[in-house]
Order: sequence, then structure tokens, then C-alpha cells
Amino acid sequence: QEAEPSEQAVHAESAPTPKRISAKMRRSTLEAYKQTFLVPAKLTDRRAVYLSRDTQERADFVVRRLGNRGANLSSFVERIVRAHLEDYAEEIEEWRKL
Repeated sequence: QEAEPSEQAVHAESAPTPKRISAKMRRSTLEAYKQTFLVPAKLTDRRAVYLSRDTQERADFVVRRLGNRGANLSSFVERIVRAHLEDYAEEIEEWRKL
């Protein structure tokens, strides 16, 4: 008796082959990334947050390499955390009620 293919296997077979992203698309994606995460934010009532050395160095590299003048690691982390909290706001509210 043959087992039915797993849901993952079926999905993998029907998934389209990824297309190459054009240079123009990469540039527009980079600009969207910069506007989302690499714009300086004025932080008031700040608190310290610690990162592992490796994570801090990697994040700092992104800010230095991709960020425009004024971009800094604190703003980068602030924007990433805010985006995450917004993306998961509904789920977090539901989980809070458990």
C-alpha cells in the first residue's frame, strides 16, 4: 500500500522555480530595505539592549555598508524590533490571552 505524499512533498513539487531577480528589482528592494530599517530614528527614553558580539558585528556591518549618512546600529535595531512587533501584533495579543 503506497503512502500518500506528505504535504511538504506535494508543496515542493508544485512550487515554481525561483526566477532571477533583475538588478533593477534588487535596487528597488534595497531602497525599500533602507527606508524600512536604515533611516535614523530619534530615540527618546532609551534603554540598553545587549547583543552577542557576532550579532552586533554583523548588524553593524549592514548599517555601515548599506546605511546612508546618519544610519546607526541603535536605529537599525529599533526599527527591526518595531517591525517584528507590528508584524506579530495580532498573534502576540492572542498568545498573551493563553
